[in-house]
Amino acid sequence: MAVTDTPNQPREYDVVLGGGQILALPPVDGAVLGGIAGLKHRFSRCNAEEKIETLAKALTYGEAGLDLVIQALGDYSEQVRWQAYAILREKAEPRIQKVLKAYLPAIYPGEIDCSRLGGLLAVGNWQAADQETAALMLKAGGRENGTCLKLQDIERLPGKLIQKIDRLWDGCSKGKFGLQVQASIWQSVGGNAKADYSTWYRFCDRVEWRVKNCWIEYNRLQFNLNAPSGHLPFLPVGGFGVDVCLESLFQKLKN
Repeated sequence: MAVTDTPNQPREYDVVLGGGQILALPPVDGAVLGGIAGLKHRFSRCNAEEKIETLAKALTYGEAGLDLVIQALGDYSEQVRWQAYAILREKAEPRIQKVLKAYLPAIYPGEIDCSRLGGLLAVGNWQAADQETAALMLKAGGRENGTCLKLQDIERLPGKLIQKIDRLWDGCSKGKFGLQVQASIWQSVGGNAKADYSTWYRFCDRVEWRVKNCWIEYNRLQFNLNAPSGHLPFLPVGGFGVDVCLESLFQKLKN
């Protein structure tokens, strides 16, 4: 250590914390986050351009850095997601290839960008993936600022989008989650074009959106692979005519 160096002096890629801000120099009561901890903190706070720069440095931190790149597949920025993919596709490790195999269907050219959903599912971030699924469907149905799809909204949904969403959920959950699994359960409880609310209730009982006649709050759903088959994604349908909406949605899997 040089005479002018101090233990609290930040290095080139370290993050300095103090007063709720990221600083260039440490305050008296500040702290320096070095190594991968500093890199992760910087990544969580910076813009897309800086995130891309951070990803380029991440691999110098071994497996921990690689984990950060994998997590970036679920970033909000499409540029960041593509940078993460570009880095990972050069890696031959089996676990990386497994992640990319799950992610690839989401980035095929098409009308709807599902790459963030693919990234979230690839790393098993089930709750964020569920929320992204709802956002994609609401946007495609013309209800971007809403919370629930009506029948006319579902009729607008491209069949390719619903099928792509299903493939991603099915592939990443090894067949436990997805719309096709839900459609099979729907049919098994009598779901068809003539279904009524009693059919909807039976369906919700089976996927455990309802337990002992009580509806489960969203934040109490099981966002893990221990959940019942068809438990996820939690579909953004409800209200009057929900039975018809569900049947119409599942028909999109066939078109």
